[in-house]
Amino acid sequence: MIIDARSLPPDEVLETHVCIVGAGPVGITLALEFANQNFQVCLVESGGFDYDQETQSLLDGVVVGDPYPRLHEGRRRQFGGAAHWWGAPNSHKDAGFRCIPLDPIDFEQRDWIPYSGWAIDRTDLDPYYERAHRLCKIGPYTYEPEDWEDKEAKRLPFTSDRITTRISQFGSKTPFTHEYRETIKQSKNITTLLYANVVELETDESTQAVTRLRIACLSNKQIWLKAKVVILATGGLENARLLLASNRQQPAGLGNQNDLVGRYFMDRPILSAKIVPSNRKLFQLTALYDIYTVRGVPIMGWVKLTEEVMRQEKLMNNGAQIFPRPLPQQKEATLALRSLISSIRDGKSFQDLSKQLSVALKGADYIAAAGFWAAVRKLPSLQRGDWSYLPYEKHRFSEFEIFYQMEQAPDPNNRVMLSSERDRLGQPKTEVHWRLNRIDIDNARRVQEIWAEEFAKAGYGQLVFAKEGEPLKFEKLAMHHHMGTTRMHVNPKQGVVDANCQVHGIPNLFIASCSVFPTAGYSNPTLTILALSIRVADRVKTLMN
Repeated sequence: MIIDARSLPPDEVLETHVCIVGAGPVGITLALEFANQNFQVCLVESGGFDYDQETQSLLDGVVVGDPYPRLHEGRRRQFGGAAHWWGAPNSHKDAGFRCIPLDPIDFEQRDWIPYSGWAIDRTDLDPYYERAHRLCKIGPYTYEPEDWEDKEAKRLPFTSDRITTRISQFGSKTPFTHEYRETIKQSKNITTLLYANVVELETDESTQAVTRLRIACLSNKQIWLKAKVVILATGGLENARLLLASNRQQPAGLGNQNDLVGRYFMDRPILSAKIVPSNRKLFQLTALYDIYTVRGVPIMGWVKLTEEVMRQEKLMNNGAQIFPRPLPQQKEATLALRSLISSIRDGKSFQDLSKQLSVALKGADYIAAAGFWAAVRKLPSLQRGDWSYLPYEKHRFSEFEIFYQMEQAPDPNNRVMLSSERDRLGQPKTEVHWRLNRIDIDNARRVQEIWAEEFAKAGYGQLVFAKEGEPLKFEKLAMHHHMGTTRMHVNPKQGVVDANCQVHGIPNLFIASCSVFPTAGYSNPTLTILALSIRVADRVKTLMN
């Protein structure tokens, strides 16, 4: 059943057994796990099935510290949530998301990373990763290159055991943006409540159980929802914001008796470097590092330092994707052409247009070649991935660009707080305090130094990157992977949730999100979040039966 909250009478009181707050990929996963169970479920979503700018504006916030993307970017208040933003090239015509599990070392308490260590380990999540694979409609649960190589695509051999290749799988966003919507609609025990903004969690007098949720609509109406179990699935920023804003009974916020809610916020900046090949044969040897389909599964190889090197050098997790690129002036020409087209569309002055045209003409040969192959493949030119299967296209590339996704160390001073500014519902906006620390910068530089040494020794070419004293070159300031704000720990003085993702001291309140990650790892978080969500669902089923 679908209910538009705006159609309900003011102060209406609804009741359910299990309430899921947020209908993004996590909320959808939980709902699918609960479908056709013998208890009632209410899936509460701030937006509707279609994008709504007024609702989206509720994600606006404030950033303090280092430069950081605007807070509404990378998230979506809409059924399907952040899946609508996913843009990883699942194929040359489809967008989706990158799937990699966390490594076993990511769960360990490592003496060189302050505040590291999970309350569970990789073996606890393995069966849930396998179930998440089925949910995501991707391939078998293996990421070892030998399980994906063929005669056309093999891993790059290196001369030492310091660097290795791993595999990413890619899933389509469509199941989360469209397909699973119909499954949830048809489930008799699930009610989906749209245009319903949860603004407060109320507890009993002992503050040991959530009793009901206050829900506001942009039409200046509020309703209430009573639930026996509540699961927050609104992401790393909004989970913390909602707990902090639920402060009428606990002034510091719900679950925040130890001043941990919102702290240890982490994201993943992406650094950029380039490889100048010593031999053009390298373009013929890197098909495995392209978006490459094996037995119907889109995959991509990437390089990383081995666990032994991370322990020996006391480094955080790491990895790099490799993309072929034209010469810098050719790339500038392509960007200038895109800017020129945008300027014409926006009615910019002739002087602005002439500058862009001049730069574009310098790379006219490359633009023509890129446009030709884009027409052949029917995709935007210079899309990352899906380049290796056309033999002649490789001739237009001159170097490789490496994108290194940083793991950021947890720091209690990187945090989410409530701003003095208010949104359209009168609620405090999110205020993010974020910066990169010395440990992050030093780690990034050392990882790149080792890569440079290994690529050179293998005869692949020169890795060009920012040296000591030079500013790091960022491809992106952050990946919108909002982690750590409700971190997991067995000790309530060191974490907000326990090993079951239950908020310490509140047995009927759970959090399903990468906000529970104590450390970030290298891997994109979606697969791990979905695995954790399935694990939370199993726990809740046990409580309800």
